[in-house]
Amino acid sequence: MARKPRKRSPHNRALAEDSSKQEAGPVRLQKVLSRAGIASRRGAEQFILDGRVSVNGVVVEKLGEKMIPGVDELRVDGERVGTPPASIVIVLNKPTGTLCSERDPEHRPLVHRLVPRDLALRTVGRLDFNTEGVLLLTNDGDLSAQLSHPRYGVHRTYEARVRGIPTAETLDRLVQGVKLDDGPARVESIQVIKTTDRNAWVRLTLTEGRNREVRRLMERVGHPVMRLRRTRFAGITADGLSGGQWRPLSDDEVSQLRERGHCGAFDLPPDPRRKGARAGGGAVVSDQTGRRLVKAKLKSESIAAARQRRKERRS
Repeated sequence: MARKPRKRSPHNRALAEDSSKQEAGPVRLQKVLSRAGIASRRGAEQFILDGRVSVNGVVVEKLGEKMIPGVDELRVDGERVGTPPASIVIVLNKPTGTLCSERDPEHRPLVHRLVPRDLALRTVGRLDFNTEGVLLLTNDGDLSAQLSHPRYGVHRTYEARVRGIPTAETLDRLVQGVKLDDGPARVESIQVIKTTDRNAWVRLTLTEGRNREVRRLMERVGHPVMRLRRTRFAGITADGLSGGQWRPLSDDEVSQLRERGHCGAFDLPPDPRRKGARAGGGAVVSDQTGRRLVKAKLKSESIAAARQRRKERRS
C-alpha cells in the first residue's frame, strides 16, 4: 500500500510562506550576505573591503552598495549566493537529552531534528545536553548575535532544583558575585520558590550565557544543580508547548526583540555593585556604563572608517 504524504503542520506552512517573502527594493549587501548565512554583517563588510564580492559581474569596492534580492546576481569569491529567505524566528521547548548542534559524532539526539531543516535555522546561544526549556532558533545572523552577546544584557530566567536549601546569605552572595574559572559572575535576581527536606527549587535570572554558568554558580556556593530548565529568554516563554514542540514568533515579538532586546516588560532590582545601575537591555544604566558603551560604538565606527580610507587609497 502506498504511503500517504505527510501533512505539513500549520506552523510549517506559515514558515514556508514567510520564507518565500523577499524584501522589496534595494538592500545593503552586508545584510543580504548575513541573511544568507555567509557571514555576520561585520564579516560581510570585510569581504566587501577585500574585493571578494561582486554584483552582476562587477566587483564591489566600497561599503554601502545595495542590490535587489531576486533580481541582481550576487557572488562571493566567484560563487553565486542564493536569494536569502525572510527573517524567521521560532521558540522551541527543548527537551532534556538533546544536543544544540547540527551534527554529533556520538549520534545523540539533536534539536535541529525537531524543527524544519530546510530553513537554515541556527540556535541563539545554547542549552547543555541535560537542560530543558526555552530555546530560540533563527536564520537571522545579526539578531542572533545581538541576543547572544553579553553586552546587550539579554535576560535569561531559569528554574533549578538544587541540593540543599540556600540561605539568604547564599542568595545575596550570588547577587553580589562569585569567582568562577573564567572570571567573576553573578545573578541579577534569585529566589527560593519551593523547598523539601533535602533540596529546593530556585528561580534565577542572568544577563549572559556562559557555558554551564548556572550549574557552575550553584556548585560554587555548595548547592549542585539536580535539574535545570530555562523558562524565559528575552521575554519569550514556551508556555503551551510540550517538550520538543515549537512555534514561530509573531511579527510583534520579533520587532520587540530587534528594538528592545526583549519582549514585554521587565523589572529587575538595581545592580548592587554600581549606584543607579540596572541590568539588561532597555534598562537604565549608570552614566559611567553609558559612556563606555558610547566609547565602544565610536571606536567601532572609527575602525570601519579607517578600513574604508585604506581601501580608497589602494584604489
